[in-house]
Amino acid sequence: MILQNEDYRERGVTIAIDHNIRMMKADRRGWFYKKWSGLTSGTGREGDLEKNLEGHLKEAKDLYRGAYERGVIPYPTTVPFTTYKKELCGREDELQGEDTLMDVLRRLPKGGLLHVHSAAALSADGLIELLKEWKGSPIYIVMDGYDAGKMNYVSDERKPVPGREMLLKDFWKVKDAETKLRQWLTVGEHTNTARYIWDEFNKIFTRTGALFADREFYLEYHRRFFLECLRDRIDYVELRCGFQDFEEGQAEVQHDVILNQSPDFLDVLEEARKAAVTAYMEEIGQDGWKLPYGDLGIGVILCARRDLDPENPEHRLKLMRKLDTAIAWKSGPYGKLIKGFDFVSEEDRGKTSYSYYKDIIYGEVFDGYEEGSPEEGAFKPLKLQYKLIGVSRMEVMELMLHAGESLWMEQENIIDAKIASKSRMGHGFQMLEFPAALMDYLYARSADSPSGPVLEVCPISNQMLRYFPDIRNHYALMLMKLGVPCVLANDDPQILENPGLSYDFWEMYMASDGGLMMVKGLVFTAFVFQYQDRRELPLSEWEDGIYADCLQDFKEKYWIPFLEEMAEYFGEDEE
Repeated sequence: MILQNEDYRERGVTIAIDHNIRMMKADRRGWFYKKWSGLTSGTGREGDLEKNLEGHLKEAKDLYRGAYERGVIPYPTTVPFTTYKKELCGREDELQGEDTLMDVLRRLPKGGLLHVHSAAALSADGLIELLKEWKGSPIYIVMDGYDAGKMNYVSDERKPVPGREMLLKDFWKVKDAETKLRQWLTVGEHTNTARYIWDEFNKIFTRTGALFADREFYLEYHRRFFLECLRDRIDYVELRCGFQDFEEGQAEVQHDVILNQSPDFLDVLEEARKAAVTAYMEEIGQDGWKLPYGDLGIGVILCARRDLDPENPEHRLKLMRKLDTAIAWKSGPYGKLIKGFDFVSEEDRGKTSYSYYKDIIYGEVFDGYEEGSPEEGAFKPLKLQYKLIGVSRMEVMELMLHAGESLWMEQENIIDAKIASKSRMGHGFQMLEFPAALMDYLYARSADSPSGPVLEVCPISNQMLRYFPDIRNHYALMLMKLGVPCVLANDDPQILENPGLSYDFWEMYMASDGGLMMVKGLVFTAFVFQYQDRRELPLSEWEDGIYADCLQDFKEKYWIPFLEEMAEYFGEDEE
């Protein structure tokens, strides 16, 4: 039989359509949230609510897409976040409708904020308000030169230099004072001409760093930060903190002091948490979001900077002391509060994770110090007390390493973080460029636990630091489709002006085709870490039934109440 052209054409179309359907189904099976059994495809009332909400969210997103395709506005994910936030938010007339997406996401319980730096945690608005209201130790500010914007406390030894520095209380009288201070505290349009954005980013920390040496300031700063989290429906936070010592307002420390480093800042964080919860409950009265567990959970990831060189004897000693001090505190009175350890700051100009292997990460706990040194004298008895003889530091202290925040292929920190980090990795978007590190995730899509470290994705941070000018091209979107579990985080909300998590969820939703199920998966994955904290049961120790309990808590306390609130918001009466 001789086939005609029409027969070939019809047969070819049929084959192509079948092939298209098979490929699309395979892609949809890969999404990371599919690994959590029982999470997706809600049934009954839950399923109906999800379907309706998905329609509303898609409609809101389509307003932006339509306006963009008509040439009315640039697509939001293509615009630097701070520019978009300032100039384009609320342009409802040009969208020919009301954008409800941000309203919805502000009401979304976020599950947990797992990656935020203590020294830039409070929003720029919140910090400026705090500085305006500050009645504690007098602060002065540098007005010009390389150190412009740097703040410190007035002391008998150090007073403001007339003509170059001024008291903060007088600074507010300067024309456009708040605008000047905001530019000193953030990145944005005013830093667009910087050749290397990390230089501007790092400079901001030097402007505010000295303020945290005052105990009262540290307390009030974090109280306001925790309150911002609660207002954005975040009821679990893990802060990455440096080892803060207080020089001003130091209260008597009740705990043992190791190597002249007081753990009092950890006590202050707990004070700030309690004060924030009290303030929030008074603020919302009967009408606000009730905390599902009745409080705010917090954890601390202690940090050392990547500019410390383990080949330098002085730096190596400092690194060992920091990690061993963290282990001593975690083994003692702060076992629940301290969650892990990290090496932070820029990767590309910092030391590699591999360089910390020999003497630091895999070195023996409380060991490696010179005989007769103060360090040996301080740590030797602790080794016996906590029964940590012959144990490596990484066996005792979980590492949650910053890794893969780079566009250089020769930057291989992602490999070491995949090996050393058990549960979580900061950023990690470079995973896509290292197929061998990615394979473990692909082999374990069906497990009811993270296979390899969950990636703490910070989309706005990655855009503002020039890794992904258009968030639609963010590697995390591809990694999530390949089955890599992720959570969203805001990284440095003061510097990036993205307080809470609603902005990062908004950007990621606008950038992706993941829809409501992606949002649900991101929230649940974060909630898993909150749940293990509240149960005081590490993921590695979960037995049969724990996962089911976790999923049930998530749905009953967070997800279904959110869906019902959204149905009421959109005027959909329950049948």
